Amino acid sequence: MAQGDNAELVDAFLEFYRDYYRDEIGELARKYPNEKRSLYLDWNDLFQFDSDLADDYRNQPEQLQEYAEEALRLYDLPVDVSLGQAHVRILPLPDSTEIRDLRSRHVNTLVTVRGIVRKATDVKSKMEVAAFECQRCGTLTRIPQSTGNFQEPHECQGCERQGPFVLNHDQSEFVDAQKLRVQESPEGLRGGETPQAIDIHIEDDITGEVTPGDHVAGTGILRLEQQGNQQEKSPIFDHYMEGVSVKVDEEQFEDMEITEEDKKEIISLSNEPDIYEKMVGSIAPSIFGYEQEKLAMMLQLFSGVTKHLPDGSRIRGDLHMLLIGDPGTGKSQMLGYIENIAPRSVYTSGKGSSSAGLTAAAVRDDFGDGQQWTLEAGALVLADQGIAAVDELDKMRCVTGDSLVHLGNGRISRIRDLAHEVAEFGEVEYLDNGRTIRGGDLEAWTMDEGGNLVRRPIQAIHEYEAPDELTEVTLETGEQLTATEDHPFFVLEDGERVERAASELEEGDWTYVPREDPVRASDGGLIVEPPAKQISEDIECRQITSVRQVRNNDYDAVYDLTVEGTHNFVANGMVVHNSEDRSAMHEALEQQKISVSKAGINATLKSRCSLLGAANPKYGRFDQYEPIGEQIELEPALISRFDLIFTVTDSPDPDKDSDLAEHILNTNYAGELHTQRNHMTNHDVSDDEVAKMTEEVDPDIDAELVRKYIAYAKQNCYPRMTEEAREAIRDFYVDLRSKGADEDAPVPVTARKLEALVRLSEASARMRLSDTVEQSDAEKVIAIVRECLQNIGVDPETGEFDADVIETGTSKSQRDRIKNLKQLISDIEEDYDEGAPVDVVLERADEIGMDRSKAEHEIEKLKQKGEVYEPRTDHLRTT
Repeated sequence: MAQGDNAELVDAFLEFYRDYYRDEIGELARKYPNEKRSLYLDWNDLFQFDSDLADDYRNQPEQLQEYAEEALRLYDLPVDVSLGQAHVRILPLPDSTEIRDLRSRHVNTLVTVRGIVRKATDVKSKMEVAAFECQRCGTLTRIPQSTGNFQEPHECQGCERQGPFVLNHDQSEFVDAQKLRVQESPEGLRGGETPQAIDIHIEDDITGEVTPGDHVAGTGILRLEQQGNQQEKSPIFDHYMEGVSVKVDEEQFEDMEITEEDKKEIISLSNEPDIYEKMVGSIAPSIFGYEQEKLAMMLQLFSGVTKHLPDGSRIRGDLHMLLIGDPGTGKSQMLGYIENIAPRSVYTSGKGSSSAGLTAAAVRDDFGDGQQWTLEAGALVLADQGIAAVDELDKMRCVTGDSLVHLGNGRISRIRDLAHEVAEFGEVEYLDNGRTIRGGDLEAWTMDEGGNLVRRPIQAIHEYEAPDELTEVTLETGEQLTATEDHPFFVLEDGERVERAASELEEGDWTYVPREDPVRASDGGLIVEPPAKQISEDIECRQITSVRQVRNNDYDAVYDLTVEGTHNFVANGMVVHNSEDRSAMHEALEQQKISVSKAGINATLKSRCSLLGAANPKYGRFDQYEPIGEQIELEPALISRFDLIFTVTDSPDPDKDSDLAEHILNTNYAGELHTQRNHMTNHDVSDDEVAKMTEEVDPDIDAELVRKYIAYAKQNCYPRMTEEAREAIRDFYVDLRSKGADEDAPVPVTARKLEALVRLSEASARMRLSDTVEQSDAEKVIAIVRECLQNIGVDPETGEFDADVIETGTSKSQRDRIKNLKQLISDIEEDYDEGAPVDVVLERADEIGMDRSKAEHEIEKLKQKGEVYEPRTDHLRTT
């Protein structure tokens, strides 16, 4: 070691304090113990003082920290203050260790890891020393609680008898304790790597200082925890950290390491006249076309400027963008490419990649002691100050109304009956394709991350129009569940729990079922229980014997639940995934924060990110003659938060198809040449030929340089608008609004679109590394916005711009049509005592310019919303 005995080590720390931390110790003494209880040391200072002592601190931190704290207690203070319980904490080490690189050699040493806080428990009181009072003689016996199990005295230290004892809380010693789960930051992951995490146990004054979503540097001692239980212990050990310090990492993602050479190359690129074309050519070059969409994605990466006003309010600079369109058009590939080049990004499916889903949740699972509630960050929080790429944002995951839901109180109810029951007194939000019902104070049985059956509150019940095709899944034990083709089931695959859509299940797959409610098949009078794979005491896996697509002839609606925390529930004896209640997403996208107030947890998490979403149309392919609000499974309030919405269509076009075929063939040919050269010894592929073909499909700018370019721009460019740019945007907005000046005209656009134009213009200037937004920037983004409005902001019946197509999902012409239909029903019901006969209403629908099928559709929607009702079968009355 650096010094001889313990006394010399203490003396060394005393000398170090006098030379380096005299002022800091003085401040600690003035604020101790209420305001401050720790002295923070910079390891570099210790290394400069004594390199051997610093190395010893890293390699034997537990012992060295004792000596450092003993020296602090002995330090001569100018005031009469005892620092007997003060801590010495090391700030983040200069060289942090990646979480995935932690190994056995790091055990019991001091390490620093960096990442994002994924979960955090509440701050609890942990007993450090338990004081037991003997009921015979009153002697107090103090037992340190250093191990995982609670330690009690074997005998009294006074009368030497074996109790009985009573725990004396007043004489016991407690300390605040908290557990954090820190996950690798997304900007450090590339190539589809799964982020890894480590738990950090912290105590005393550093608890309660960070929340999920914070990027932190955690310093502590790496410890081991044995897997298994008391009966069956495993030779495998998990890592965790005994936290010494946890500091919020103020370093922004833009502050990447950019060398002087990088800077010169970036500035040189920015001065090239075709910088926009080169940026577009750097996004998913293997996907042909979509230049406008790719330019918009690149603008999203640069983003506008976040403004903080004198009154404390904030105007977001992040851009939200949605791609909706036909399958097979490359939407998912483009999202994946953006994730790869964004300096900080999170990619997930709309199915939800965690129990927190897309926003955040209060969960109670295997983290902590398994009983307390913890706060978990979802994808939008994890992508704070970056970009969240969310695929399949529209997926409808539902089961039929006959499905039996296992409620927490032991009751089993059809999900249809449950929805109708709660709707009578709960809060109902009507959508174009159904409704969301909240209330009822109900719980469902659900599976937590550890494979345990637990009860969780039902946050919402969702009811949607049923699709024409459904998927029927049957287990070997006879359980059967019919669901939409996208509804996820849990499947055991290579020892791991994965999610798989109903339509992708196969005979022989093992799916999760509760063990507490077994269903057995009868065979010739004998009870035969097919073999199962045990997952936990509560859960096992059974094999699927049949998966078949069925025509929906029986169901008008399908249903789903939102069970927060676990996002699954038990239906028909199977554990199935559920939907996420997306009301929190409105706040997340507009205010860029998420408020959580559940299970006694009240917190606000940051979600300062851009959302890039992709969705398929409701009926598989995009219909340009129907409003967008009726074609995707997202509520209009959420759709309206997107600055840009692109429709990606797949329409036959001979010239375009020829160019696309040539591009795909060239891309594959380049790959063939490259593969032959690398894997064949005898080939006739020349380097020039490979280089020529590769050049045609390579990105114009290398992905790593694009990342640095974006980071540099966001770090250094805060452009302001020139008067010419302001005038161009103002004229465009005012001109559009003037089209809605007439009394009966629809409102073309709202002020949200004006703010989107500003953000896009600023992003365009940043792409040029310019400090000013020029007229050319404004004109460029006006063209993008005009194209988006032309595709999705036009009423297909009138051909006019109508903001309500996006904002509410219902155009003015639709509202007028519905109003006329209600008036027609009202007029007809005056002639009939029992209400307006449906067949009469349908026959006269042409009087208001509505064909029979459209009238049937609108009547069903009016019935769902409660605006008309049936006093008797096939008769209508308005409410």
